[in-house]
Order: sequence, then structure tokens, then C-alpha cells
Amino acid sequence: MRIAIGAATLAPAVLAGQQADSAYRASVAAIARRQAVDDRVAAPGARSILLTDGAPTPRAIVLLHGLTDSPRQFERLAYMLYGDGYNVYVPRLPEHGLRGRGVRVLSALTADKLRGAADSIVAEAQGLGDSVIVVGLSMGGTMAAWIAQERAVRRVVLVAPAIEPGRIPSMLDRPLIGLADRLPAISRRSPADSARPDREPGFDLQAAAQLFSLGRSVLHDADRHAPKTRQMVVLVNAADRTVKTSAAEALARAWARRGASVAVYEIPDSLRLPHNIIDPLHGRVGGDAVLTLLRALAYGGPPGPLVQAR
Repeated sequence: MRIAIGAATLAPAVLAGQQADSAYRASVAAIARRQAVDDRVAAPGARSILLTDGAPTPRAIVLLHGLTDSPRQFERLAYMLYGDGYNVYVPRLPEHGLRGRGVRVLSALTADKLRGAADSIVAEAQGLGDSVIVVGLSMGGTMAAWIAQERAVRRVVLVAPAIEPGRIPSMLDRPLIGLADRLPAISRRSPADSARPDREPGFDLQAAAQLFSLGRSVLHDADRHAPKTRQMVVLVNAADRTVKTSAAEALARAWARRGASVAVYEIPDSLRLPHNIIDPLHGRVGGDAVLTLLRALAYGGPPGPLVQAR
């Protein structure tokens, strides 16, 4: 009788383990297909990153890079989180990191492409761990905001999300974004960096317009219905002039009103950190202190002394 009971008790655990293994293998296969595409089209260093030891982990962490950048932006943080024992996935985002193309290629970026990419990335990550945590910077932060609103994951961390552009009054940003989306392709190419062939240095107006259009749509939806994800962290930077911190804070308030658990932290202006606080090869950055901060926020822990609670 004890043997029969033991077998009956063991069966669900065995079945759950088999299902988890099958989901893991499906996720790895899907990411391998994405990497195979990258191998054909991506510049050196721009390939999607998957760090895994061959089995699902309690947490699977997805890192979403910023506009004009590539998975390499998050490489150091990815290895830090992987060293903690978690599977980490850093996908190359649409129209980014293409071999020999330059910043003008970003004019093909659309809000729908970003939504579709966010959807597929979450699906690809589901089998990598018992729960999925998404961290995104700037454009990646806007995609992470869309994921938080529309998809159920464990936690989402928005780092300087591009909800509204900086230096433009809120009453003007919507018409300007709409106008920019209808203008001919306007790109400004910056000098290439031989150390970073994976980046598209410069600026593309259409890409920015589409990105902020997605940000505004998330803010609009957050005012009208509860987010599918219930734990969010929003990190803003007081010295940031690229995106509007007040818009990210408005999004956080909208989520909180709908019952989500939302923490908001601010990097003080005195640190004078740039919009891109992560990339160690671009501008003045906080270095390891920033990576340690993002690691803590991803895990839902106390952020430490670098930031102030809002």
C-alpha cells in the first residue's frame, strides 16, 4: 500500500518535471532559431544572447536593450545574473544591430513591430524558468512597460522608459510625434565606433516617433484597465533629458491605482548620469554600482544607497 501511495504521489511531480523539461527545450529551440537569423544578418557583437546551463531555473531573466544599441549593451549584467544561477536571455530587437546598414535602417521600426517582438520574446522565455523577470532600458523599457500591461510575468523593471520625449511640453509631444511619423525619413548618423560595430550611432526621427507612440499607448491603456503583471519597478534618472521622467511616474501611478505593486526609484541629479546608465563603453556611467542596483531591482530586493525612493 505504501508503494502504491508513493507512486501516486510521485506521478504528478514526475509529470511536472517532464513538462518543465519540454517547455525548456522548446524555449531553447526558439531562441536558437532567432540566433540563426542573427548569424546571417547581425553585425559582430549584436547576436542575441542566451546564458543557460541546460535546465530551467527558478528565475528566467530577460534584458531588453535600448534604441540604436544591441544585446551587447547588457552583456556585463547578463553574466552577473547568470553567475547567480539564473538563465538569462538578451534578444536582438527589431531593425537593430544589422550588418553594414547604419542608423537609417531604424526608419523601418514600428510600434507594431515592437509589440510583436515583445510578445515573441516573452513566449520564448517562458520555458527558461519557473518565473520570468523582464528588465528594459529606454526603448527596452517601453517594451517592458507593454509587457507589464499586456502579459503576465513575475516582475518588470523599467529603466528610463521612453514613454514621452524629454525637453518637449506634454501638451505638444503627441502632435509632434504624429507629425514626425508622416515626414520623410530623417536620420542623423554619428561617427562609427570601431569598438562597437553592433551599434547604430546616431538618431532616426521615425524610429523615435514610433517608440514614443508605443509609450503613449501603454500610458493610455494603463489609465483604463489593470496590468496583467502585478509587480513593477520604475527607475528614473533626474539628470536624464532624453525622456520625460514625469511620464514614467504617471505610468507607475496608473498601475498602482489599478492594484499593482509598484516601486519607483530615482537616481539623483548630483550623479549626473546619462540616459544610457548601463553601457560601460558609452559616456560617463556608474559602472559596477549601476549593475549592482539593477541586479537588486530585478530580484525585488532593496536598491541600496545609489537611489532615492519616490
